[in-house]
Amino acid sequence: MRGPSAAPLGTGLSDNFTQDSSLNAGLWQVNGPAGSAFGAVNCPSCTTVTIAPSFSSMGMEVAQANASNEVGTIQSVLSFAPPLTATARVEGAVSNGHPFVFAIVSSDATSGVQITGNLNPNDCSNETNCGSPTTCGNPANPSIAANQCYYGIYARVGSGGGSWPKSPYLDLTPSIGVVYTLQIAVDASGNAQFNVSAAGLVLGQSTLHVGTGPFYIVVAQSEGAPVPGPGPNQAYWLSVSLTPTAKLTGPPPSGSSSGLSSLEWSILILVVIALLVAVVLLAYRRRRGFTVTVLDSGTHSPVPGAGVSADGPENLSGSTGRDGRVAFGGVKGGDYSVRANAVGFAPSVPATVAVKKVTRHTVRLDRAAPPRAPPKVDGGAPADGSNVPSPAPPMVVVSPTPSAPTATPTGPAPSAPLPPGIEGTEGWGGERIREIVRTFQAKGAISPQTALSAEELGLSRIFVRIMKRRRGRTRVFVEVNGRYYLDEKALQEMK
Repeated sequence: MRGPSAAPLGTGLSDNFTQDSSLNAGLWQVNGPAGSAFGAVNCPSCTTVTIAPSFSSMGMEVAQANASNEVGTIQSVLSFAPPLTATARVEGAVSNGHPFVFAIVSSDATSGVQITGNLNPNDCSNETNCGSPTTCGNPANPSIAANQCYYGIYARVGSGGGSWPKSPYLDLTPSIGVVYTLQIAVDASGNAQFNVSAAGLVLGQSTLHVGTGPFYIVVAQSEGAPVPGPGPNQAYWLSVSLTPTAKLTGPPPSGSSSGLSSLEWSILILVVIALLVAVVLLAYRRRRGFTVTVLDSGTHSPVPGAGVSADGPENLSGSTGRDGRVAFGGVKGGDYSVRANAVGFAPSVPATVAVKKVTRHTVRLDRAAPPRAPPKVDGGAPADGSNVPSPAPPMVVVSPTPSAPTATPTGPAPSAPLPPGIEGTEGWGGERIREIVRTFQAKGAISPQTALSAEELGLSRIFVRIMKRRRGRTRVFVEVNGRYYLDEKALQEMK
């Protein structure tokens, strides 16, 4: 059986996903030949899912493998021959399986190295004591063999025989919310060293022979049949790079020659680690980061567009993105009173958070109770007349400057002019329209570029129905591709 045809060799690769808006088709391919072969070898019973990444300042978000026995891959378009060093920075946000897998693989996926992260401490045969594979115990699920521990960051190595056995664990107790650096280096003779580090500290490393490739870079996400049950997986890839040199940071593999003795290697490693620790400590002393995540208390899902404020040594404010997060950088340390609010939710109770170095805080919002229906009077109509149509007044109400005495009008004084095509329709009174105007201004929906959906603005179905019926005839409220904004220039002209 022939494997996938080899791609042209490349000399290097670098992609900072935090600055991308889409997947670079010149560098990457979803479920390409090598990636698909890799997925099939590592999870023979898995269904291949299509990775559809999204991009933000957090990096490339991958969250497609969210059920039992699923795998999806993104591979490099080019292949690379040793010597090489491949490096990735990734953060797992949700783990019910393997939110991230980083690998270099041959075209037929029979050789290479993969570093796999399972950040769920319950993925163990008895769902406890998963910090060590030797204490996993008897299975809670009869279909799982005893002492099976899937929790941890570990490596698998393929050396040409088609199997990918586990190497010793690189980190026994990883967690979500940590940015890990995964590195694989292969020298010209095919000796590979791979390690995992966080905050500049090496958590674990190993060295084995894997062959000379050429190799493709693969980033993947998968879930087998975890003991607790299937669930979502989410990871943020910050960057991936490959350089055409082998930067082996530990002693050479057994049987190979080196110009340094074991003692010299040990001293060199200690010096490098000490320097890295000093740099990291200095950076953390100078920098404080504060991230607030807003979640729906009922569904535990992110709440985008939520307003967040924090009052303390300095006043902070912002709104959450699609992932429900807002990050404040360079923050002064101290106690902050944090509040959050969003359309359709009750405002949160202020909470005091001590910001020290890198701090994260989660706010859970309760959905607001729906408004009570107004009491009905004779004839079945609500007492407030909200469903009773009123005759539409003129499109624009203008108070002319009198040049001669005019008759004093009788009846109630007219209210301020309302937006053309909306006023007086289906019970929409002037105060309600002015309230909608204030909502558009508070949300910043005042241009085509900042237009928001009806849900994000908290608009009722009546408003949306009116806008559709009078499409193109409303000057103040403008609809663009199902999103709305306030034309403040038209509003000022009315006044």
